[in-house]
Amino acid sequence: MVYEKSTRGFNEFSSNQRTLSVRERQVLLLVNGVRNLDDLNKFFKQDQLLDTIRKLESEGYIQRPQEQRAQQVMPASMHTPTITTSLLETTDQVAPICPTKLATVKSILIEATDDYLGMMGRGIKTKIESCENETSLRQCISSWHMAMRESKLGRESTSFLMEQIHQTLEGNIIDTASSAQPQH
Repeated sequence: MVYEKSTRGFNEFSSNQRTLSVRERQVLLLVNGVRNLDDLNKFFKQDQLLDTIRKLESEGYIQRPQEQRAQQVMPASMHTPTITTSLLETTDQVAPICPTKLATVKSILIEATDDYLGMMGRGIKTKIESCENETSLRQCISSWHMAMRESKLGRESTSFLMEQIHQTLEGNIIDTASSAQPQH
């Protein structure tokens, strides 16, 4: 079974308030709409993982992707046509994002990746550069955030940069040059 982060799940990383334990945040960070439970089992003990997944789902941090929810709701005789239609609809329903917001967030991510992750961030940088919609951008933000938190150099700046990204996505675009330098 595959899970994806809900809006509440993304907000857990973009706000400065922590509501989850370290293990819950680790699991939430690895949930990306692609990894299934078998993939996650490689990182955590199965019983702990299942308890954490149940808690994250019941509290609204993660959800099953739209296709899986459609499969559970429909009767067995209707599965095949519904799934086909659902898959076609979901590929067309990619979250639209303002090109200015997309470019601004990508700029913040790429600049920080160059500054703090160096050669170790090449893969993330390539993914960021190829982002074209909000869904892929959020997946990149998640990967970038995890790498920055693990980085010795980037750890200190991550919260500030996530706040910039959050503000940009909410519509309050921040000038990175003026806000990065403290006023004297």
